[in-house]
Amino acid sequence: MIGKIEKIFETITKIPHCSEETTRLKEHIKDFAKKCGYRVMEDEAGNVMAYGSKSRVTLQAHYDMVCIGRAPKIETVVEDGWMSAKESSLGADNGIGVAIMLHMMEEGVDADYLFTNDEEVGLVGASNLELEIRTPYLLNLDTEEYGKVYIGCAGGEDIYLKKMVDFFTPDTPGKRYMLKATAPGGHSGVNIADHLPNAITELASVIVHNSAMEIASIGGGERINAIPRGAEAVVWLPEGYEPVVNSSCVSIEELDRLDISLIKDGRVLASALFGFAHGVRDWNEELNLPQASVNLAGVEMEDGAVEIALSARAMSNDDLERVVEQSLAGWTALGYIGRREGKYPAWKPQTNDFSKKVLEIYKEVEQNASYAAIHAGLECALFAERFPSLEIASIGPTILDPHSDRERVDLKSVEKVASVVKRVVRSLS
Repeated sequence: MIGKIEKIFETITKIPHCSEETTRLKEHIKDFAKKCGYRVMEDEAGNVMAYGSKSRVTLQAHYDMVCIGRAPKIETVVEDGWMSAKESSLGADNGIGVAIMLHMMEEGVDADYLFTNDEEVGLVGASNLELEIRTPYLLNLDTEEYGKVYIGCAGGEDIYLKKMVDFFTPDTPGKRYMLKATAPGGHSGVNIADHLPNAITELASVIVHNSAMEIASIGGGERINAIPRGAEAVVWLPEGYEPVVNSSCVSIEELDRLDISLIKDGRVLASALFGFAHGVRDWNEELNLPQASVNLAGVEMEDGAVEIALSARAMSNDDLERVVEQSLAGWTALGYIGRREGKYPAWKPQTNDFSKKVLEIYKEVEQNASYAAIHAGLECALFAERFPSLEIASIGPTILDPHSDRERVDLKSVEKVASVVKRVVRSLS
């Protein structure tokens, strides 16, 4: 079975499907479903539903991916039972879920199949779902830990900050330098407690450490829901000062000596970026995962303004509101104008008859299977809020370091999860 799923996933990797550029994969999914004999519906948000004949459960996955590095040009590599990609994200999040569903359709497993669009940019598809979920149960395939039945997730909200800046020209001779920070990158929810360096923070630390260093330009970060893996700045030091690089993530290169405009209060910006508490803000002892966190996701300069992007998450809606308000308060005190976007609710961890059945069946395959929650957003939260009678659970194979060029999936766990999915559907038929 894994050979068939792997082949389907390989096909998916060859079809570009970065978030907001998913049309080609959507059409592939629709054509595939029609060939398998399903009635296919699509809504305005790009969600696709393939309806079975006597379905009791809806299987659901999102078909967009976070493109990092060379993606969407993906070259897969299989080694020691793990699949990864050369110099790019793999898209196993959530392409493996999509591949499992397509395989089930090919096998004639009678279920409804919901493929949602643009999950990675604010759960857009699920937020605007117009298709009917007609079954009493929904099994999401977007979690990334084999042996776990997920029954809860964090809520989240994105924060965008902007401030116009003035510039000045130094009246003393000096030298220009290029600072470049390179970090591992990672998922801003799943990996937020892994103590991964943030490229923006590391870059800012070097500027702060050099007391006479000024900023000409600065930029960093890739996606709102990814821990930044890259950042760079053009900086200036007056004659007589030699730069000191105090971070192993940062490199420096001297540039030509040209006249240069520098940001007024650039050192305040650097201090604010370095001092911002990126990472875990509170810990949930009961669930053994972050209760609240904030990702310093991006900084850029455009049209005379500095723009900063943050992504907040929390396991409760009250905690999410507080961490968002705290973040806004700190930056608005420095003169930034903030806006909030892409809010989605937390999915409060709790069991139901369906999750109990999924766990019971899972234990037939994996004796140590157990319940869990995740400090990341799942579309389950939106479905639970909108359809209160719908019973939901989530499972998935082991995927490490999603939203980075180190993303990889354990292929053996894919086979086992697919077996669980098939058993769950048949048990309800």
